[in-house]
Amino acid sequence: MDALQTCKELALKKRSILQTSPLQYMIRAALAGVYIGFALVLCVRVGQYFYETHSPATYLVSGIFFGIALVLIMYGGAELFTGNTMYFTVSTLQRETTIGDTFRNWIACYSGNLLGAVFFAFLIAQSGIFHDLPMDHLLFAIALKKMHATTLQLFIKGVLCNWLVCLAIFIPMQMKEDIAKIFAMILIVFVFFASGYEHSIANFVIFSLALAVQHPDTIHVAGIVHNIIPVTLGNIVGGSLFMGALYTYLSSSSAKQSAPTWKGAFGARKIMNK
Repeated sequence: MDALQTCKELALKKRSILQTSPLQYMIRAALAGVYIGFALVLCVRVGQYFYETHSPATYLVSGIFFGIALVLIMYGGAELFTGNTMYFTVSTLQRETTIGDTFRNWIACYSGNLLGAVFFAFLIAQSGIFHDLPMDHLLFAIALKKMHATTLQLFIKGVLCNWLVCLAIFIPMQMKEDIAKIFAMILIVFVFFASGYEHSIANFVIFSLALAVQHPDTIHVAGIVHNIIPVTLGNIVGGSLFMGALYTYLSSSSAKQSAPTWKGAFGARKIMNK
């Protein structure tokens, strides 16, 4: 698959940047946290109007805009941890990178994403955009809901989330037109957001924003840690196993030989009909 080749090339490029200029790489990773923040602030502010009227369309309306974050990341040259779980799994299974390269990238990118999320939350707090929020604001409602799910629920929702996020990266790689790529990204990310799945880096931003302003006492660090750990592990499984490893296997020579192509299957059906 051409998309797998692209994944491998991107992993090698990311490894090179991290090796030659760790600071530049960390800035790129921090930008991803900031770009997610831009989209989340829009989602929360738009969704609040629907939330105040107890509209069942609150999360659907909010989710329409969250795909903007992935567009900013992909076209803005930022580094997103969840996407890298797929890239480096592909390149490592193809023996182009090592397990050490993979973990070094994941740790650096994850840390940079967190720094970007915290920095963005600080800027928002200083801007006054979320000044004097009511304690029942949508931002706090989202944060509380994420903190009160069970560990297993959070893990599974983390798996499902990054499975979709990586598909939102992988599928546009097979398209030529930028408009088609952008539309696919926004649509697939909307699916994960509106479905209520869990994205570790987006959660970093949500929790950072909630803590950066006056917030209910029910939002606390212990609840945040309870969310982040299983969600992060789920994101790794979703991106590395269900995307990177699965598609590497499907593209292997043995799989190609054992599975008929659509053209071949259609031709066989025509012969049988005769």
